[in-house]
Amino acid sequence: MARRSWIKLWINESLKGSIRFDLTPAERGVWYDLLLFAGDCREPGIISANSNTPYPHEYIANTLNIPLELLESTIKKCMETRRLEENSAGIHIVNWASYQSEYERQKPYRGEKKQGPADDPDKYIKGKYGHVVRR
Repeated sequence: MARRSWIKLWINESLKGSIRFDLTPAERGVWYDLLLFAGDCREPGIISANSNTPYPHEYIANTLNIPLELLESTIKKCMETRRLEENSAGIHIVNWASYQSEYERQKPYRGEKKQGPADDPDKYIKGKYGHVVRR
């Protein structure tokens, strides 16, 4: 699966939502880093090395350049507030699909080569210059 190059963040919910009072500023930074990490992993919304190998917390903390204690406190609070779940497959962002719905909606259209009229003479035949199309 190709990795994504961006994730979606809701402005109003990020600035005025419960994330503001549920987490400290440092924990909010970790939350956003976890969203980014989940966007970079192979399984959408799951922080793991592959479908059945979770990253150790020490590895995640090192990758995010944060103290392990800060990662642990953020994960604990996010699990209490149902933002995260963790199991043997990794750390799951709860409601990942709703966070990233626009990305998923547009996914079928990415990577398709768009054919322009110059690539397909038949597109000109029906237009007003169809009579000058050479084959």
